[in-house]
Amino acid sequence: MSEREPFLHYGFWLLALLWLPAAVAAIAAVRFGSWPLASTDIGPALLSLAPVAFCGLPLALACRRLWRLGYRRAAWAAGAGLGGATTAAALPAGLLGPLAIAVAAVLLSLPVWIAAFVLGRRGRTD
Repeated sequence: MSEREPFLHYGFWLLALLWLPAAVAAIAAVRFGSWPLASTDIGPALLSLAPVAFCGLPLALACRRLWRLGYRRAAWAAGAGLGGATTAAALPAGLLGPLAIAVAAVLLSLPVWIAAFVLGRRGRTD
């Protein structure tokens, strides 16, 4: 095992779990004019973003699948494009609760999952 492998493994999971809460917090900061985590009462702010962390996993895992199939540029493009769309959809869905954010995130990650499935089947010689 090389020295870099654990960093790549844990770095992926850290990025996969934190990209959506960080994006939602950044958009909220721009929208409302203050950073939501800048208050002295940081506990409730972090707890409110905790359920959103798992909502970013479907897109991250789909992009990881594309990456492993050898479509690295497509994985980055899909992650950036659909990540922005997921963040934009998460803000109004957040008014309905974490379940609505999860549904929006799963629906917006479906094109990447379908592409990964099709490209994975295309590469096989079965």
